[in-house]
Amino acid sequence: MSTILRAVPSKQRLQEARKLSFEIFDQFWNPTGKRNPAKILRASLKGPDLVKYYGNNDAVPTFKDFQKWFPELKLVDPREAHRTHMVEDRKRRNKGAPKKKKS
Repeated sequence: MSTILRAVPSKQRLQEARKLSFEIFDQFWNPTGKRNPAKILRASLKGPDLVKYYGNNDAVPTFKDFQKWFPELKLVDPREAHRTHMVEDRKRRNKGAPKKKKS
């Protein structure tokens, strides 16, 4: 029985081996298990990859761009017109946003 107990390393030796492993593989040593931002900070930035995948959003002109470029046409955005109509309809039925407090 005593030979089996000698073969098992102590907790301290196991912890030292684990710490050495973390140093070798360039990992963050956190024996207490506290939360920390190391995982987030180590991750690569997502912004440039997302821009490469989806492309530049400013490349496609919007309705507001056309209104700005051609003011003489007096274009009306149908989505905005529908939104304002719905807001007015809700206000008539007393379902709109409450009035702001006056100080």
